[in-house]
Amino acid sequence: MEWHIINDRDYIDGPFDTYEAALRYACALGNDNRVEPRVRRRAKEFYVYRPPYDKKERWQAEYWICTREAAIAEGVEGEIFAQPFQETWM
Repeated sequence: MEWHIINDRDYIDGPFDTYEAALRYACALGNDNRVEPRVRRRAKEFYVYRPPYDKKERWQAEYWICTREAAIAEGVEGEIFAQPFQETWM
C-alpha cells in the first residue's frame, strides 16, 4: 500500500511504504518533537496530522496522510497526485 502526504490543494510528498513512515516524515516537516503527534482519523486510510504551533510562521497547515484511493473516496481530486513535489517556502 502506498501512502502520500497532501493538503487541501498541494501534493507534499510520497509514496511511502507505510503509514508510519509517512507520519515520521510529516513530523519532520512540522518540526514536531511531541511524544504523541496530533493525528486524527478522518476515514479509512486517511489521517490528518496537525503540526505544533510554529513561533516563526505562527501556524502550520495540517498534513493529510492517506492512500490515493482513500483521498479520492473523500472527494480529493485525483489530479493532485500528478503534481510534482515543490518546496513551498521558495
